[in-house]
Amino acid sequence: MIKKIGIIITLLGLTFTLSAQTDCESDYAIYRNDYKQKNYEDALKNWRKVFFNCPDFNQNTFVNGPKLYQHRIKKDKLNTAAYLDTIMLIYDTRIEIFGNREKHIGSKGVDLLKYDPSQFEIAYNLLKESVDAIGNSTSPTVIVSYFKALDKMQRSSEKITKQDVLDVYIVVSDIIDYNLENNIKYAKYYEIAQTNVENMFAPYASCDDLILVFSDRLESGFDNLSLLKKITTLLEKKKCTDNEVFNIAATKLHELEPTAKSAYNMGSMSLEKKNYSAATDYFNQAIELQIDTDYKASYYLKLAYAYQMNKSYSNARSAANSASSLKPEWGEPYLMIGDIYVSSASSCGSTNLERGSVYWAAVDAFRKAKSIDNVLAEKANKRISTYSKYFPSKEDLFFEDLSSGDSYKVGCWIGQSTRVRTRD
Repeated sequence: MIKKIGIIITLLGLTFTLSAQTDCESDYAIYRNDYKQKNYEDALKNWRKVFFNCPDFNQNTFVNGPKLYQHRIKKDKLNTAAYLDTIMLIYDTRIEIFGNREKHIGSKGVDLLKYDPSQFEIAYNLLKESVDAIGNSTSPTVIVSYFKALDKMQRSSEKITKQDVLDVYIVVSDIIDYNLENNIKYAKYYEIAQTNVENMFAPYASCDDLILVFSDRLESGFDNLSLLKKITTLLEKKKCTDNEVFNIAATKLHELEPTAKSAYNMGSMSLEKKNYSAATDYFNQAIELQIDTDYKASYYLKLAYAYQMNKSYSNARSAANSASSLKPEWGEPYLMIGDIYVSSASSCGSTNLERGSVYWAAVDAFRKAKSIDNVLAEKANKRISTYSKYFPSKEDLFFEDLSSGDSYKVGCWIGQSTRVRTRD
């Protein structure tokens, strides 16, 4: 121990000697007081006394030490390398005196990567050792730094493959999921870590890659809720839902833990398979289970589409109106209503006028959509231009004793009041 401290003293160029007598308790109290008051320069003077003369007095000495030198780096960036060396020595000394290497080398790796990114390979090895050793106890900061170092390794050499990145992603995601569920005190920090990891992982996550990785995992994890959630969430985020892996995972997840989201996924899968009756059942489940107004509105709109495809037009319009009631400023439900009218036009009425009048109601809905939601103006205008061509002709009006601008009630199931217009 004496030899170690002597080495540190020499490296730091300090004049302290091992024979120097220090009132550790007093020096510790003074530096801690200055530290708490954020008088970091004053704190460092007495911190050094404690560190070099009685390093085992209190482990807080090693907690505060890196922070004091990090403060130095902020004020004196030109000497970052020297301060970083000191920080590394502080971690090494802490491990030698107090042990717990697996945890502290994680923090060491974080600081090394932060203050000297060129040493990412060394940092990666430190961080990997820490994560492999302590697993679910890994801090959010270590998780993010680990994946950042991994990314640098993959981009700069052949030592890390894309498959390695995918494997590490699974590991750190499991750690994050565990803490989100069980570590309430620090859950928000793990949420931030999750976002950072997802952003870094995104370039590697092609559908083929994900399906390959998850298909192997799924075989042995049918009852693993965390895994099932991860598979469905990630594949959905990457728009990789048209595959058997997603179908199996989503179905099993809904069986084990039915939620609004799982019911919605089941409904979407049923739509893709053109099983419209099943789709409407699942979307109704999703609506019933969902609390959030915006999500519920989007579910109603998807329900409307399922009813439309099943030619249940009245139910489709009702669902779209429910979506509009929840989000009055949203124009999409009116686009949907217009589309529903168009879908039923050929079966509404026996004359050109009766069938053509459906397009009046459809165009009214499209106009309503863009009037309340400017973002939809282009979509609405395109539909208006397209379907105005299907309005009745002047000749059709003549035979029905009608004129442009007259009030008219569209028949069939629609029952919508509108005004008469012609295509010519």
